[in-house]
Amino acid sequence: MLQKIKSGVIRFPEIRIKPSYLHKVRGYFADQYNQYDLIHNHDKKTGKFHYRYPAIQFKITDYLSIFGYKQEGIDILKEVFLTSEDIIIEGKIIRIFGRELEITEEVYGEDGQFYLYEFFTPWIALNQDNYKEYKSLNDETQKIRQINSILVNNIISFCKFTGYTIKDSLKVKSKFRETKANLKGKTHTAIKGEFMINFLLPDFLGLGKSSSRGYGNIKRKM
Repeated sequence: MLQKIKSGVIRFPEIRIKPSYLHKVRGYFADQYNQYDLIHNHDKKTGKFHYRYPAIQFKITDYLSIFGYKQEGIDILKEVFLTSEDIIIEGKIIRIFGRELEITEEVYGEDGQFYLYEFFTPWIALNQDNYKEYKSLNDETQKIRQINSILVNNIISFCKFTGYTIKDSLKVKSKFRETKANLKGKTHTAIKGEFMINFLLPDFLGLGKSSSRGYGNIKRKM
């Protein structure tokens, strides 16, 4: 069954930065608007990280774009990013002269069809625990099976966020390759490539670790 999720994006056509600077942009807004835990994803009382799908995602789509999912994410787009006048990174002031807000309803879910997607930014699928398991595998088929399983779990995480219940088992066919991703000055093993799955996903959706910082973005090919 297909459902709709409300999503919004604020585009800053004049702000063009390197993808490696996205975490600094996010950090700036997280510091300036600490009262919004959906931006920094930490509990304001304990400081502990919220293990949840990020409602606010910073991305580079030729220029800086900030996506918000569900009404709670869209509200922050309007309250914070639509009114901000500048961004300060490493003492440098980046003035915001123009911005575009677009709000849509994205269709997603199961309809009996298979869809082909590609990761157009590195997908950080592996964490400290499953990285060790992944590297211990000598057989490429086993590695692909593990990566596919992680991908399914990432999609399930998105569905929990939206309140969608998956009815059928998700079936994945993929063609992946390892790449490197620089996150906060550290190099991580990441994944690029494409996958086919019996689930419709919104374009530009982020999956996996640090999807709030522009990693794991997907786009449908067919």
